Amino acid sequence: MSRKSVSIYIPAFNAEKTIEHSLTSIKNQSYKFDEILVINDNSKDFTLDIVKEFKNVNIINNIENRGLGYNRNLGIKNSSHEIIASIDADVVLEKNWLEVMIKNFDQSKNLICGGKMIEELIENKFNAWRAKYYSQNWGDKSFENPPFLFGCNTIQHKSVWDTVKGYDESLQTNGEDIDYSNKIKNQKHLIIKYCSDALSKHLQNDDLDSLSHRVWRYHSFGYKIKKPSIYKTIKLTLKQTKFFFQRSFQNLLKLEFNFISINFAVFKKFIVLEYSYYKKQKK
Repeated sequence: MSRKSVSIYIPAFNAEKTIEHSLTSIKNQSYKFDEILVINDNSKDFTLDIVKEFKNVNIINNIENRGLGYNRNLGIKNSSHEIIASIDADVVLEKNWLEVMIKNFDQSKNLICGGKMIEELIENKFNAWRAKYYSQNWGDKSFENPPFLFGCNTIQHKSVWDTVKGYDESLQTNGEDIDYSNKIKNQKHLIIKYCSDALSKHLQNDDLDSLSHRVWRYHSFGYKIKKPSIYKTIKLTLKQTKFFFQRSFQNLLKLEFNFISINFAVFKKFIVLEYSYYKKQKK
């Protein structure tokens, strides 16, 4: 296999707790990246200072917070190479992540791959709940055409991005990866693949409030109905009600009483967040 040049970018907003670990994992890859970019999305903490400690990392500073869709387009647009990887600022790559991924790029010139990410800090009950119900991987086997690729660790030909006209920049916190995957699937000559052997770990450490906001953003911004409406709010409420009862019944059978309380708290906060968002957007 001939040596291929690869860029990688990280969108980062207030990532001081994890960005050092993410960059270190990039630097320690067995198959070296040729270019590393960090998009600092107007962070208010020490993210920028930490990134500056790393040599040979190109930094793009946004003068205002623009969100994931915009930053993914910005990272790809400013990458020098045809093959471009991306991880989130709270993701740590296993040492051979790129070595595993790059093997797929001998077979196609119109490809996007996503790896398998697992939760690292599951001693925290909120992280364990998230790992159970919102894992960001598709299991232990590689296959083509998954429902979508999680944006937390991907690699693609720049031509894929060009073909589908990039990410939707209105999707600032969630859903940009689902929307992007759907656009790729509409192009029959593009290939989307899940690679279970390309491993990474998630360092996100939630409490109840951050978990509830994460679940709400995932469903509200990733849902097929994009515009806020009372219809969307009712549909999402019914969907969450169904999730609550299904999960709680399963937890009860397995004596997972901590999860039942989390189910209820997340469900209650979800309704408040979705209704508040609808009222705010209606004004």
